Amino acid sequence: MSALLYAGVPSPEKIVMSNASVRVWDLPTRIFHWLLAASVLVAYITGGERGTAFVLHVGAGHLILLLLLFRILWGFIGSPYSRFADFVYSWRSTLTYLKDVVRLRPTHFVGHNPLGGLMVLAMFLLLLAIVGTGLSSAAARGYQAGAPLIAAMGSGSRAMGDIHETLGSLIMILAGIHVAAVFAHWLFARENLVRAMVTGRKRLARESTAVDRPFAGRARLAIMAVLVLVTAVGLFGQFDATVLSTRPTQPLSQTGEAASSDMADEQTQNPDSEIPE
Repeated sequence: MSALLYAGVPSPEKIVMSNASVRVWDLPTRIFHWLLAASVLVAYITGGERGTAFVLHVGAGHLILLLLLFRILWGFIGSPYSRFADFVYSWRSTLTYLKDVVRLRPTHFVGHNPLGGLMVLAMFLLLLAIVGTGLSSAAARGYQAGAPLIAAMGSGSRAMGDIHETLGSLIMILAGIHVAAVFAHWLFARENLVRAMVTGRKRLARESTAVDRPFAGRARLAIMAVLVLVTAVGLFGQFDATVLSTRPTQPLSQTGEAASSDMADEQTQNPDSEIPE
């Protein structure tokens, strides 16, 4: 497994068919991909808002975490092309592939190519950081009663709010690069990756070869379904939309930056209000 994980050389068992349609992305991976894209978009659109928009923002963040937890585990026990061992390459292999791309002669891969695999890992890590900073920021603003994960952050940190927004902008930049790369891959390599992520099958380029490797069996799918359901209940079971839609009042004992910031926010929105002495 370590050889597959770091060597950057496709397994010899892939070399069989030529110019044919081959199974690549299983149904759980495809559902994950499109749900994650939708969740990130919803979270970005509703960021920085209050009321219902904030409920949607926090809910999307929780769903993103659930999806990432699933995908990380699926990356070890899922279908062959969904595993990290299939698309995590050495730096040398990645640089070699990058040089081939610059020369417009990229090597064809059945699953993720080295740059695509690197993008996947980067987005996973960035999204985990976004969720963590978002939860900490929400805790600092007093939303602990709205969700157990926010309460787990304790008093949180208001400084995490600025980091959260910066990382949120960064993930959209990476998403744009991802979309551009998919389009460029279709234009130059003549591989329709969007269709592959919808149908689960990819038509190999000419002179490319691969094995039509089977997807994960029903037993693994059933186990993952149960784990996802249990985790979802844990994440959303005590999710209180009413609390999250209402701006909490910071306790009087909370002084310093947090209290001053809340007072400044209130004064900005209502300049006629009096600041208590």
